[in-house]
Amino acid sequence: MKLTRKALRVAWWEFIERVKTKSFLIGLFLTPGIMVLFAAGPALLKDSLEHTESQNVAVYDASGIVFDSLEASLAASPTLDNGKARYTLERIEAAGRSMDAIKADIDSALLRDSIVAGILVPASAPDSHRVEYRSKNVSDIEGIRMLERRISRIISGYKIAHAGLDPDRVRDLNRSTDMRTVRVSEKGEKESGFLESFGLSYVFLIFMLIMILSSGQMLVRSMVEEKSNRIVEILVSSCSPMDLMFGKIVGISMLALVQVLFWTLIGVALVFAAQLSNLPLENLWLMILYFFLGFLFYAATFVAVGSLASTEQEAQQITGYLSMLLMLPIVIAFIATQSPNSPLLVVLTLLPPITPQMMFVRLPITTPPAWEIALSLVVLVSSIIVVTWIAAKIFRTGILLTGKRPGLTEIFRWIRS
Repeated sequence: MKLTRKALRVAWWEFIERVKTKSFLIGLFLTPGIMVLFAAGPALLKDSLEHTESQNVAVYDASGIVFDSLEASLAASPTLDNGKARYTLERIEAAGRSMDAIKADIDSALLRDSIVAGILVPASAPDSHRVEYRSKNVSDIEGIRMLERRISRIISGYKIAHAGLDPDRVRDLNRSTDMRTVRVSEKGEKESGFLESFGLSYVFLIFMLIMILSSGQMLVRSMVEEKSNRIVEILVSSCSPMDLMFGKIVGISMLALVQVLFWTLIGVALVFAAQLSNLPLENLWLMILYFFLGFLFYAATFVAVGSLASTEQEAQQITGYLSMLLMLPIVIAFIATQSPNSPLLVVLTLLPPITPQMMFVRLPITTPPAWEIALSLVVLVSSIIVVTWIAAKIFRTGILLTGKRPGLTEIFRWIRS
C-alpha cells in the first residue's frame, strides 16, 4: 500500500474536478454561514421578537402586600432596551365578587387581548407562597420566572420584616456568590467556562460531521456514477484498482483540507471579532490531529462501502447508516462534559469510529492522561491501516461489480483473497 505516480495523478484529477464544481464552492461559503446562523440566530431572533412596549398585567392582590412593591420593582428595574418596564400592572379590586368571578373577568380580558396575563395573589400567599398566573401563553418562561422571583422576594421581605429583622441586612447576608471558573492543567491555569469549552467541542463535532458526510457522499456518488457510466473500466485499464482507490482518498482529503483551512481562517476572524480570549486552545493541535485521522478513517470506510453500491438509492442507504453513527457523539456530548474521565467515556474514546469525536468533547474540558491519548492514537492509526487494507480488498473487486449487491459471505471471501 503506497502512493504511486498514477495514484497521485488520480488524486489531482479528483481534486481539480471537484474543486471546480458549483456545489463545492457554494458549500465552502454556505457551511460557515449556516454555523454562524445556528450560533447567533437564536439571539438575533430573540432580539427581533422582543416587545418594544410595556405589556399590561392584571393583578388581584388579596394579601395587600404584593401589588405596590411589585409595581415599584418593575418600574425601578426595566427590562426593555428602550428603558421601559416589561410589564405595567393593573390593580383588580374584589368589589364583593367571588374568586371565580374575578377569574372569569380576567379570562375575558385575556381573550380580548386587553391584558397579557393575570396574577392572583390569595390572602394566604404569605404563608403558602403560592400565587396563580393566568395567560393565553404560559410558555414565556423568562417573563414568568422574572415575575415569580420578584413576588417571592416581596413575600419573603414582608415575612422577614414582621419577624423583627432588617430585610436589607438579610438580603445582603443571603446574596448569591459570583463564582469565577478557572481551568487548571499541567500547563498552568486559565479562566474558562462551560460555554467556551463546550462551544469549541461543538464546533469540531459539527465540522467533522459536515466534512465526512459531504466528502463521503461525494466520494460514493462519484464511484456510483463511474460504475453506471462504465468510466471505471477505462480508469482501471489505465491504472490499478489500488492506485484508483488511494488516488480517490487523497484527492478527497486534499479537497477537505482546502475547506478546513478556509473555515479555520473564518473561525479565527470571528474569534478576534468577538474578543473570545478564554477559549481552551492548549490541546488544539491534538484536536486537529484527531480531526484528520478521523477523516481518513471514514474516507476509507466510505470507499469500502461505496464500491459495493451500484445505484444512487443504495449509496444513500449506505451513507445514511454511517450518518447515524456520526450523530452518536453529538447526542452524548452534553452529558459527557459533566464527567469527561468516567470509565464509560474512556471506553468510548477507544472505539475507532467515535474516537476523534469523543476527544473533541474531552480535550477542551480536561486533558486526558498521556497514556490514554497515546493509546487512542495507536488504536485509531491501526484502525485506519486495517480499514484501508479491507477497503482495498473490497474495492479491487467491488468497483467493477454491477447489478445485485454482494452478500456478506461473498464480501468476506474478497477480504480473505
